[in-house]
Amino acid sequence: MMKFSARILGAATAAVLVFSSAYAQDKPEAPKPVMSASSQVGGSLYVTYVAAWIPVVTEHFKDLSISQEPGGSSQNIMLVSGGETDFGITASSQSYIGYNGLGWANGTKYQNFVGLHPAFPTYMTVVTLADSDIESFEDLEGKQLAVGVPGGGSDTISRELMGYLGVEPARFVNASWEDTGGLLRDGLADAILYIAGHPAGFMQELEVNRDLRFLELDDAQIEGFLEEYPYYAPVTLKAETYNGLQDDLNTVGQMNFMIGSPDLPDDFVTELLDAVYANTDKLAQAHPNFDQTKLENVRGIPTPFHPAAKRYYEERGVEMRQAAPPKE
Repeated sequence: MMKFSARILGAATAAVLVFSSAYAQDKPEAPKPVMSASSQVGGSLYVTYVAAWIPVVTEHFKDLSISQEPGGSSQNIMLVSGGETDFGITASSQSYIGYNGLGWANGTKYQNFVGLHPAFPTYMTVVTLADSDIESFEDLEGKQLAVGVPGGGSDTISRELMGYLGVEPARFVNASWEDTGGLLRDGLADAILYIAGHPAGFMQELEVNRDLRFLELDDAQIEGFLEEYPYYAPVTLKAETYNGLQDDLNTVGQMNFMIGSPDLPDDFVTELLDAVYANTDKLAQAHPNFDQTKLENVRGIPTPFHPAAKRYYEERGVEMRQAAPPKE
C-alpha cells in the first residue's frame, strides 16, 4: 500500500494535490504539488468536481491530503509537462492545442503529460423558442445568434461550427450568460449557442415560462466537424435534462479530464483508476454531470494515455481516440 504525506492550504478557485510516495524514489522528500485545477474552462464545475474528487481519492489513499491554489487549464498542461506537478485537470481543447504547440502554446509542444480518466464533458447546445421558425442549423442563416462573452468557449465554437456548416448568422451576439436568456425571451436574439455543463441555470429559468427547441447535428455533421476540429469530442446530453429535451441529444463538446506525469508508477495509476471508477456515484452527488466520469467517455480524450491507463482501458475493451495531428 502506498504511503503519502501532504499538506493542506486554502484558496477560492482551485485545488492542488500534494504527493509524496514510496514509489517516488527519485523525487525530493518534501511534498510537491501534483494536481492543479481551476475554473477557467469548466467554470465553477472544475472547483465542484475537484471538491468531490478529493474525498474519493483520500478515502482510498489514507495518508493523502489536499491543498488548494489557483491555476488554469492551459497552465495545468504546462505545469505537468514541465515536471512541476504530477497531476492536473484540463479540457480536450487545451490539451490538444498544448500538445501540438498551437494557439496559446505559441509553437512550444507540451507533450510530457498523459491522460488518466475523464472527469465530465461539456455539451454544445443550440436552443431557440419552440414557436420559432428555426428548426435546423441551416435556419440560423441571417439570424441573431447569442454566444456569451467575447472570446469564451461558446463564442469560439460558434464561429468554428458555423464556418464548418457554411452558415452565416447576421450577428454573433456577445453578452453575459445572466443576460442571454432574456435576449432570447425578448426577441433580441433568435437562438443561443452554449457550450458548458448542463443543466444551465439561465436555461432552466427561461423554460419556466417559455417552451424551448433544441437543434441537433446529424451523424455526418458531427463526424466531419470532429475531423476539422479534433480537440472536441462526441458527447450525448441526456433526455429530460431540460423540459424541452425529450430525447438524448447527440452533439459535440469538450471532455474535461485528469492528466498526469508519464513517470507516475503503473501500479499507482491502476489503483487510482480503480478507486475513481468504483466511486462515480459519490462524484455524481456533487453535480449530475459528474456521473459522466465513466469508461465510455474515455473516447473524448484526444492526447496519449499513461501506459498503465492505456492497458487498463484495452483490457476492458474501451474505445480510445488519439486525435490526428493538425494539418500542415
